[in-house]
This record gives sequence, structure tokens and C-alpha cells, in this order.
Amino acid sequence: GTFDMGGGDPEQNSDALPIHRVSLTEEYYIAEEPVTVEQFSVFLKEKYGKSSIRDSYRGYLQGVSYEEAAEYAVWLTETEGKPYHLPTEAQWEYAARQVESIPLDRMCDRHIREWCYDWFAPFGEDAAEDPAGPVNGNFRCVRGGYLDNPKRYNAFPLEPYFRGALPAGYRHYEEDKQNDFGRHSIGFRVVMSRMPKPSGMTLPYYLSVGVKQDTKDYRKAAPPTDLAYFRKRYLFPVPPDNCTQDEIQSTGFSSNFRHHHHSPGFTAAPNGDLLYSVYSTYHEYDAESGLAGLRFRIGEDQWGLPDMFLNPVGVNDHAPLFHTGTDGKIYHFWGWPQMDHVYPFQYVVSEDNGEHWSDVQFPLFSDKAEFVSEQPINSCIDALDGTFYLASDASASMMTDDTGVQRVGATSVLWRSLDGKKTWENPKSRTVGRHTTAVELKDGSILALGGKNTDIDGYMPGAITKDGGDSYCVFRTCFPALNSGQRPSVLRLASGKLLLCGDYQTKKNLKPADMQDRQGSYVAWSEDEGQTWNFKQLWGTQKRKETRENGAAQDLFGGASTLGYSVMKQSPDGLIHIVCSNVHPLLHLCFNETWLLSKEEAEPDERELMSSKATMLVTPRKEYVEYYEGGGLKCRYFGGVADDGRFLLDGSETFWYQDGTVMWEACYCLGKRVGIFTYFDNQGNPVKRITY
Repeated sequence: GTFDMGGGDPEQNSDALPIHRVSLTEEYYIAEEPVTVEQFSVFLKEKYGKSSIRDSYRGYLQGVSYEEAAEYAVWLTETEGKPYHLPTEAQWEYAARQVESIPLDRMCDRHIREWCYDWFAPFGEDAAEDPAGPVNGNFRCVRGGYLDNPKRYNAFPLEPYFRGALPAGYRHYEEDKQNDFGRHSIGFRVVMSRMPKPSGMTLPYYLSVGVKQDTKDYRKAAPPTDLAYFRKRYLFPVPPDNCTQDEIQSTGFSSNFRHHHHSPGFTAAPNGDLLYSVYSTYHEYDAESGLAGLRFRIGEDQWGLPDMFLNPVGVNDHAPLFHTGTDGKIYHFWGWPQMDHVYPFQYVVSEDNGEHWSDVQFPLFSDKAEFVSEQPINSCIDALDGTFYLASDASASMMTDDTGVQRVGATSVLWRSLDGKKTWENPKSRTVGRHTTAVELKDGSILALGGKNTDIDGYMPGAITKDGGDSYCVFRTCFPALNSGQRPSVLRLASGKLLLCGDYQTKKNLKPADMQDRQGSYVAWSEDEGQTWNFKQLWGTQKRKETRENGAAQDLFGGASTLGYSVMKQSPDGLIHIVCSNVHPLLHLCFNETWLLSKEEAEPDERELMSSKATMLVTPRKEYVEYYEGGGLKCRYFGGVADDGRFLLDGSETFWYQDGTVMWEACYCLGKRVGIFTYFDNQGNPVKRITY
């Protein structure tokens, strides 16, 4: 039959758009009901000689991974000699639209979701015949409604066009007898027909293209250490940030972009690139939210364009955290705070500066993990003793401060792994604040600072643990307390100093009595492991993104600027970077340690802060070439060191796919793109074309 596939509106169901004409040219038989626990148990016993207690709803199988569902279909094909497979999205939706005329049970059921055959890919506008998704991808399709708990939406959105997508291996670890992580409502039914024929390739994440691996000749080129350096940049173009859906789409950005971009993850890659991730949403816990990513490529003077990065569909993607480990790998953690029985976090890993990413991995806990909030913060620690820590929000608990007074407030946890992330542990205690930022001290203890909605006499609380988070000594710091819309960040510099960034005032303009004459944001450094701190006014910060109540603009932070949610990292060239969200536009500040230690001066005007100081190359303009492992040409570009000390691209740049097809063509002048930039898919079709 032929039908119009997809539906909804751009704000609520952008993944199900555009509506497009689909023809199914071959007959297929679809099971009247989903596979039952009894049927799946026969498969397990015959295939593996075991049985397993599975989640179910009224006898229908739940909690199974896509990989297990697909394996069942292969077994059934071999057992009965008939061609079985999971339904394609088109086959499933066509059948779901016919439930009033044919006897199909549990389609669009509030209790059950169903795996489909396809890798997830955005819909196109053109008519399609027997679509089966691309031949590769990152997430497998799920049908039947949202994956988040729909009770939170006060409705059960069950229209047949609703799309979902999750990692193919998502399920509960059977060896975890103490936690319910990974238990979900997804089952499946089978189709009997000729095997589907996927077509087309899923393009790599835009954040993962144009990556240079061999940058050792220039990755540490930096402004001279005897000169103070400070630079301000905007991260996202406007639109898509802080704009209407019509404005976003009118500029060619994906309808998956929303107007609110918040809670950033950020890191410096070993090759000198900077990577940034942020959730894009209309409402903080929207099931249609996704993660957007962008890259600042070494040698450029500006951030690349944003595009969707990790975007499981029908689930709230939240709180990204990037980390470059001492092993040289890049980790990207994030949470699903609105889905039932999810893991405290999940993550992907890259071993090549973010050019390729692993499948999504889930933590196996060796103990009961309680007081869970699925929101990583901004700190990971590769400890001296080999333990790995991941800072995440947690639920409230009772703490004792240095005066002996117990206080109830927001808390954070340092999830820990003692065996290289193979298994994880839940420490016995919690910090004293949501969005706590943490760093290891030289004696192996961990200093945890802040973050929001907790204070001791108007000051940010601090806590030190000497036993990996099992207990904390709580104390009052010298930093102003923070609350809603704020997140501090702490970092150990290559020089050994500790560095913290934060705001002088809360959103309600509250601050300690001894800081009434200060406003805006600060950086503070310590040369004695946090015993004493030196404050400096941070340049270039911006006011909070405008919000409105009852039609009137709020005067937040007493009219002062803010860092909002911050992340701070140091790149291989020694430069220090702070990125911020909840401000408009999204902000990137960059400075060297010489600026940090220099005496206070009046802040330069915006134009000077935003301007490059490079006027010419002072080393010969050199050609660079890089090859794929198989020997094919990967990229050719030109550049040199400029008079401000940085390595900058200068001249043409071309990247190729491994088959020799051109991937992108660009031209630069002192790190800035000039002329026409074109990014092509692997068929030679332009995906992005921009004139600079």
C-alpha cells in the first residue's frame, strides 16, 4: 500500500517530519502481537541451553535489546525455514495505521514499545519505496511512543508516527542483581517477508569530520609567555541559539535544533582541537531534546558550525560531559533523566581525537547505586592511584559542616571505577551542593567545591574526601555561594596551580557582605593546594539569557554579567579556556597564565576582546599532508605561525573520504575562512555550502 509517513509539528515531533509519501510494494505478514516471554524462552533454551527471567507486561516480552531481538528473528528463520525479521519503520507504521481494520494487538500501547529493523536517520521530503533506513548508523529505531515516562507529560502520546531510537545493545546487565538499570518497556514483533534492503550511508557527526591527527609540529604553538593574552569568542551562531523554530529553519539548520542550549560539555583534544557539546531543547526535560556538538579545529580562528551530535530519539538527552583522559582517549558522558530505570550515565569513547566514536557504553555497578540523578556535571578525575571519578548530581542527603551542624541540601556524587571503567562503585557519602566541581589534590585527596543551591553563611561550601568519596570534611570556602542557573568549574593547571571560575552574585543578587562592592565573574587561583586563593575579575562575561515572567523581563544577577554553567580546560598549547551557557550568545573565553597573574586592569571594549591580534605569518607558509592508514590521501592544507604566536591556517584546505571523494573544500586567511566553504557527502552532493 501507499501512505503518508510521519506527522506532528516541528516543535513537538521534528524527528517524525517531514511527512512524505511511502509505497510498500511487497506483501508482508506482521505478527498480531509482540513476542511473549514464553516464545523468547524457547529461543534461549534451544540456542543457548538456558532460560532467563525477563521483564514482561501481561506475558509480552520487555527489556530486550535490539541485538537480541534481531538474533531471535534469525533463529526463527532457521527454525521454520521462512524469512523473518523485525518490521521496518515503514512496515510498522503502515500496520499501526490499520489497527481498526486488521487484528493487531498492542501497537501504540502505553505499556510497550517495539524495536524496528532500521538504523535511525532523519526523514527526507522525497517519496520513498520500501524504505529500510541506511546501511549504518548510531541508534536503532523504536516505535510505539515516547521512551521517556509519559506520565511526566500528563498524557500518553501514542500516535503511530511517533519515533524513538536507542543504542542497539541497551538492556539490563543480568549480573547486576542490586540495581534495575537498563530495564525498559521495549519488546518486538516479527514480520515475515523478503529481507529489507537498506540504502545510503549515515554521515559521520559533523563534529567528527575535518580532524587532523598529525599536529605535533604546531599543536603547542602559543602566544609568548611574557605577554598577557585574552580572547573572547561566541560559540553558536544566532540562529539557532535563542531563536524561534521558523528562524532556525530559515537559515538551513536542522529542525532538531531548539532555541535553548544549555549545560555544556567541553574538552581539549590531544591534537589541539576543542570539542563542545550542549543539549538543545525548548524545555529542560523535553523528550525531543538532543545533543548538539561543534569543534574548534586547530589552526582556525573561529568555531565550526554546530550540528546534532548524539541524539537518541524520544528521550531527554541531558547534561553532557567531555573528558580527555590521561590515556589520551576522549570520553563523552551524558544522562537520560526522564526515562525509567536508566543508568546513572552512559558514554562513548574516541581514541582518535573524536574522529570516530565507540558504541554507547553503560556502567556496570558492583553495589547498590542509590540517590541517583542522571546528570553528569563538569569534572572527571584520573586519580594518582588509578581510580577514575565522574562527578554527577545526586539527590539530597544529610551532611555535617565544620561547625558540627547538620544541613540538608542539594548534593553531588563522585561515581568511581577502580578497574578502568569495567565496573563502578557508589561511594557512601555525598558532597554539599548540586553541580559540584572537583579536583584531585597532590596528597591524593579530592577537593569538591559548590555548586548551587547550598551555602554556609552565604559562602560556597567545600568538602574534602580522603577515602574516595566515602566521607567528607565540610567547610566554608571564601567563594560566594551560587544558586539556580550557575555552575562553577575547577582545574589544575599544567603549572601546578589550582584555578576556579565562578560568579560574585547569585541570580537573586545575593552575595557575602565582604563582596558587596564586586559584581560579575571571577577567576581565582591557589598555589598552596586551596589553602588561600587570589581573585581576579574575569573579562568578557555576559548577562543571563533573557527570560520572561508575566510578560516582563527579569532583572537577574542585579544586572551583572554571569558565567552561567561553566566548564574550564587547558589545551596542549597552555591556553586556558572557559565556556559558558545560560548566557546569550553562548560564550568562549580564552587566556594564558600570564594574563591570569598580571595585575588588574580596566576591561578592554568588546571589539578588542573579540579581535584576533594576528596580522601576518612570521614563519614560512608550509604545506601539510596527511594520509589514511591504507595510504589514501586524507587532507592537504597550508599554514604557519603568526605574529601572535599561534599556528594559523593560511591558504586552501581539502579533505577526502577514504574512497577518494572530496569531503570538503575551504580557504583560510590567518585562520579565518574566506570565500566558499563546501562540505560534501560521500556521493559528492553538497551538504553545507557557505560563503564567508
